[in-house]
Amino acid sequence: MPDLIVLLPARDEESGIGEVIDRVPTSAIAEKGFGTRVVVVDGNSTDSTCEIAEAKGAEVIRQKSSQGKGLGVREALRVIFNGHDPNGDLLIMLDADATYRPEDLPRFIDELQVNDVVWGSRLRGRIEERAMSRTNRLGNNILSLAASILFMKRTTDLCTGYWGFRSAALRDLTLTADGFTLEADLFGSVVKSKLKTKEIPIDYAHREGTSTLKWYSDGPRILLMAIKKKFEYERNLIHDLLFISASAVLVWSVLAT
Repeated sequence: MPDLIVLLPARDEESGIGEVIDRVPTSAIAEKGFGTRVVVVDGNSTDSTCEIAEAKGAEVIRQKSSQGKGLGVREALRVIFNGHDPNGDLLIMLDADATYRPEDLPRFIDELQVNDVVWGSRLRGRIEERAMSRTNRLGNNILSLAASILFMKRTTDLCTGYWGFRSAALRDLTLTADGFTLEADLFGSVVKSKLKTKEIPIDYAHREGTSTLKWYSDGPRILLMAIKKKFEYERNLIHDLLFISASAVLVWSVLAT
């Protein structure tokens, strides 16, 4: 039986991680023909995140590299697939803070029967009160619009933390992100690899714990990652500059309104 690998990046998530693991619908996943393997990659937590995860039966990968979600996920993928043939397995990643619904995992499994990669859009689903600030929503809209234009591929939620993959498709991705630019790195890599994708609506709940994402610093880094991913393989400098200029004008015009 193939596995569904549920990957939970975490750092100081003792308030939510136990709930997330408990809510993974293992029976519904088994009905889809998959075993369930919950893997937590921990970015050097200072609280009881690891202890709670292990008590709930999850595998815990303690990040050896410096802190950063992108570094942690890249390290986890190397560990998970080291010497393991991924054919038939699926991997679905969601944050460990109880903002995303583990109950949506069977929906992702269904979509991954006909797609290589699936991501969830909070902007197309129901966002619980106080779950996303107006500033975060505006910033995400701007970044998603810029990425959609850069890659000529529509996304309404570039910063989503809910991603599903056929495990074999992960071999086609070259990821370089260290921190919160991971999602832009994933989106750009997926589009450039010409994988079959789908965006589906998901709900988003008020988070447990405290977010470490800062829009005034992380927002520009996310945009720069999207631009870097678009042009890292391009050779026509004029073409690159035109796209960068158009994207910069677009973002500036939205911010100025």
